[in-house]
Amino acid sequence: MTRFFVPAILTLAVSGFAFTLIAIVIARSPYVHANLRPAGYTRTEIVYLGEEQPFEGLGLAVPQLARTGDPVQDGRALFFSNGCVTCHGLDARGGVIGPDLSEAARSAPRVLAAVRGGPRGMPTYSPSLLTDEDLEKIIAFLRSQ
Repeated sequence: MTRFFVPAILTLAVSGFAFTLIAIVIARSPYVHANLRPAGYTRTEIVYLGEEQPFEGLGLAVPQLARTGDPVQDGRALFFSNGCVTCHGLDARGGVIGPDLSEAARSAPRVLAAVRGGPRGMPTYSPSLLTDEDLEKIIAFLRSQ
């Protein structure tokens, strides 16, 4: 009698495991999500390598946080609110994507050109979004690091 039950239990376990895996694959399929349209996903735009991408972040909820009078403190708030920290790390020493900014901070024109031009996939920041005065504050923060 045990000869019959062991293979039967093993067959049931393997079948259950296979069914579970198939159900997970079907449930995780992109075709079951509501954001799929005939044109493609509706989450984000398609970005092509080499295209200039302007920063479209939210900015500071309270803009007065970057107007304390202390350029280092204001620069820190602007560094975080404009998404710089995402690529360059909390202390601007480099992150997963962005390089170390400690040496770049010594050359304000170099930072200005990079911010306005967006080298190698970095988003561009227009003067209407990030003024030269705000950039000076960010550079003051970078120099303090």
